[in-house]
Parts: sequence; structure tokens; C-alpha cells
Amino acid sequence: MTILLLWLSILTGFHPQAEPAPLYSQTYAIFIHGSLAGTETVSERMDKDGNRVCSSQHEMLVTDGLEIKRMVFETNTVFVKDTTVPVSYSYKYLSGSRDYCDVTVKGGKIVRILSRAGNISETSAVMQPGTVIMDVNVFHPYDVVARLYDFKKRGRQVFSNFIPVIGSNVPLAVTWLEDSKLDYGKGTIPVRNFRVESVGVRVGNFSMDMNGRLVRVIMREQDLEVVRKDLVPER
Repeated sequence: MTILLLWLSILTGFHPQAEPAPLYSQTYAIFIHGSLAGTETVSERMDKDGNRVCSSQHEMLVTDGLEIKRMVFETNTVFVKDTTVPVSYSYKYLSGSRDYCDVTVKGGKIVRILSRAGNISETSAVMQPGTVIMDVNVFHPYDVVARLYDFKKRGRQVFSNFIPVIGSNVPLAVTWLEDSKLDYGKGTIPVRNFRVESVGVRVGNFSMDMNGRLVRVIMREQDLEVVRKDLVPER
């Protein structure tokens, strides 16, 4: 195939184009009970229609108390142009069951199709203003949450989080606490700190840099910490 492409390029002037560099990329380390349990890598690009496409790859070690399993999955979210309005979302396991989830937003309605252990189900919900699509084990959408927060109003602001695995909207309350500097061993980074409350799911804190990008998430009840990988001290 390589030789064929080479001859085609010589004879016709055809040159295969490399995949364009992402507009943004970041990797996060996921710690559970103080131990490294996985990573989340996210990248953004623009599609041919000018929509923003946010893709992520995840690898985690999870346990049911009896055995440890490796969980690998990927997500893909498309936003209208450079806004926070979602067009579609997908979640696909690359290990184990190969389950998947597809979400589409159209006509003021969110439609979710879920495949689990070979069984396919469909459900829908109303697309409310300021809706975030964020699964339980996916963290980079806090970038979207931070963009939705109105610093002029401040205080506790409530958004709608459509959780695909549940298939329904859950209130997501966000409160800006303060701006501070996060010490990560090699120096400090200015951050904006928030409290987040997902009703019936979890409560925690997250920090963003001054460009509105996620730096860290802490969920104390789950003993979970997600932090930008380049800020993790070398061990």
C-alpha cells in the first residue's frame, strides 16, 4: 500500500494529507484512594462545517472488590460552532462488553440510544437552555461548565446535566468560591475554584486555569482526584 501511494504521488502529484494538529489537547491523571487509576486525554478540532469536535480517550483500572479490570473507552462531542451547545455525543467501550451510547440533539429534544450487553434501549428528554452532556466517568466537560458560569451574577447557578448512562437531566449546581494559586511542586498556577453539586450523584470541587480549561477535580466522598498530568509531581 505504501509503495502504491508513493507511485500515485509521483505520477499524479497526489500527496496524502496528514491529520491536522488539534486546536487544543490535554491529558489528565486520575487518582482513586491516592493511587494512579487511569488517564483521560482530550483534544479539540473543527469539522468541515465549522463545528467544534471534542474527542477523548480514557483508560481506567476499576474494581468490584474481588478483581481489578481495565476499562478503555472513548467519547466524542460535537458543538455548534465555537459555542457550548451540543449537537451530538457518543460513548464507546473499547474493552470488555463493547457497549456504546449515542446522543443526538434536535428540535429541542435529546435522544439517547444505549447498547448494554447486547440490549438496545432508547429514551429522550427536553433540551433545556444551558444543558451540559457529561457522563459520570468523564471530566473534561467541566470546560463547558466553566464557560456557562456567569461571573457577573456570581453565586450558586444551576444548569442541566444530561447524564447519558442514566438517560435524564440532573440539576448541576455550580458556585464560584475564589481565585487562588495552585502549588504543584514545580511552581504555582493561577486557578478559579468552584464547588459543584450533582443532585443524587456526587459533590466536589473543580479548578480551572485563567483560560477556562480544567486543572483539577476533587470528589472527597469517592476519594477521587483528577489533575492535569503535567502538574503531577514526578515519583
